[in-house]
Order: sequence, then structure tokens, then C-alpha cells
Amino acid sequence: MTAVKIIYVLDTNILLHEPFAFLSFKEHDVVVPMTVLEELDSIKDRQKDVSRDARVAIRALEDILVNASPEQVLAGVKLPQNDELHPSGCLSIFNDYALEESKVKLSFNENDNRIISCAIYLQSKNPKNKVVLVTKDINMRLKAKGAGLAFVEDYRSDQLIDDIKFLTKGYHQFSGDFWQHVEKCESETEGRNTTHYIKRDVLPNRYMNEYLIDEGEHFAAKVTGWDNENLAITDLSRERLMAKQAWGIHPKNIYQGMAMDALLDPTIDLVILTGPAGCGKTGITSTIISIFVQTSMNIKLLAKFFKNKYSLISSIFNSINISSNRSLGEYYA
Repeated sequence: MTAVKIIYVLDTNILLHEPFAFLSFKEHDVVVPMTVLEELDSIKDRQKDVSRDARVAIRALEDILVNASPEQVLAGVKLPQNDELHPSGCLSIFNDYALEESKVKLSFNENDNRIISCAIYLQSKNPKNKVVLVTKDINMRLKAKGAGLAFVEDYRSDQLIDDIKFLTKGYHQFSGDFWQHVEKCESETEGRNTTHYIKRDVLPNRYMNEYLIDEGEHFAAKVTGWDNENLAITDLSRERLMAKQAWGIHPKNIYQGMAMDALLDPTIDLVILTGPAGCGKTGITSTIISIFVQTSMNIKLLAKFFKNKYSLISSIFNSINISSNRSLGEYYA
């Protein structure tokens, strides 16, 4: 049975997000509406980082279509083949300005509507193929669905984990009170840190640096090691986690507290934060990065200060011609 041919219509934000995105659709065809090219053209001369991505996308498209005739550009130009077993699809430019406004379901007043209308038109002309609008704009996906487009998708090539639901949460929450689950515990305190040693069966599926919380208001801990029988957890307490702060930024909930604790822990090399929009991922990480940058700048300033001070002292002693065979004590004597 032959697989259904898919036609992907790309929104501008896809090419700004990844300028070479049109190469990622394997054997399927890719359509870039004329409106997208116009938006890229208007963005490429702005004094912003996104302008570089627009210029890269334009050059990448031009490299594919440079030797094609106008008829070939509209019909589709073969994309570079990834390997012999998987042939690539075609790239084409669609002149959405040629559509009759009376035959589309949305007004032509907005560029988003023109791109959606392009996808709907291709859907009507290719009933045997699957036509997909690819955009990172949530509202545009809703509008396209409402206008009658059957398939809309986000572009997720930047998601490194396909089955993100199987990624560990980084914490485990016990029902009720944590200590109700513990029959035997030995503890030792060093400085302000207390480590508890409990039986491994309390938490069979454990991970290093996994946070532990319960439904109470005080308990919080972190897994710091284990052996064949026992599990070592460092007692953190919710109060300490909620008291974490970086440049005046404080956690609003226990989850942000755990995230800040992990990011500020110099023994943890990599921290992955996941969660819905608005949960504080960007705010917390940008604050931590600011601390690293400021610390690096301070270290460089200190290094420069001591280097200059050393150079000054050296020049002073050189100017008074201290003999190499006389010690500083002899000189001052």
C-alpha cells in the first residue's frame, strides 16, 4: 500500500525558528506561500537577531530554486535527497496573491489569512493528499481549523525527547505524611545538613538528585545516594526550598523551589526543566544565567585588578634597580 503524499504549507515563524526547516519533511512536498517570502523580506533588514534567521532562510531557499524556471518553481523543485532509500519531496512557491478573494473563506487583510487560504485552496485541489499547515502560532492553528483546514501542526524538531511523558518528573510526592511510610531511620548531621538513611523499599524507583515531598507543609528532601539496603536522602525542608533566592527572585511554589535548588547546586551538571507556559521556567533560568554572567565578569575584573597591581609593583621595583642577589629584607634594611 502506497503511503499518502503529504503537502506541508510553512508559516513564516517556522523558517524564523529554523531557517532550514523545509529540508526536514523527508519524502513529502513543501509549499512556501508568497506571503511568507514577503514577511521574510520585511524582517531581514531589521536590527534584531531574528533578521539573521530571515536572511539565512532566504539564502537557503534561493540555493534550492536558483536554477529553476518560473514554471518549475510553481510546480515544485526536487529537494536534496537524504539517502538512496528515502527520496525527498519537492519545494514550491505558491502565489497566494493570485487567489480570488471571493473564493476564500477569510479576508485578505491579514497575512495569516492569506497563508491559511493558501492551505485551504491546496486542500481543495488535492483531495487525495493530506495538506498540513505548519505554524507555531496557536491562534493561527485555531483560525485554520475554524476555516475548514483539516490538518494543522506545530513544528517540534527542537524537542529532543519524543516521548516526553516518559521523562522522570525530577520529584516524587508521597501521599499523606512522608514519615508514615518509614519504619526505620538513621540520621547524621554535618553542619546544617542532615542526612537520613531509610530502607530502599520506601522508594523502589529512585534517581540521584530526585526531590521528595509529601502532602504536608514541612517535609522536603533530595536523594543523594544508596547502597544495597539503604537510601540516603538529604533533608531540605520546604521552608529552606521556599527561601531560595537569586538576585531577589523567590520561588512562588515548591516546584519552583526545587528547580532553583537544582540550578544553584554546583554538583549538578545538567538540569532539564519542563512544564506548561507561565510556570516560571524562563524566569528562573534567566536569573541563574545572569548570576553566572555577573560572577564571570567580577572574576575577570578581579583578575584584571590583580594583574595591573602586580604590573605596578613590578615596575616600581624595576625602576629602583633592586639587585637580583639582594633580598627584599636586605633592601629595606
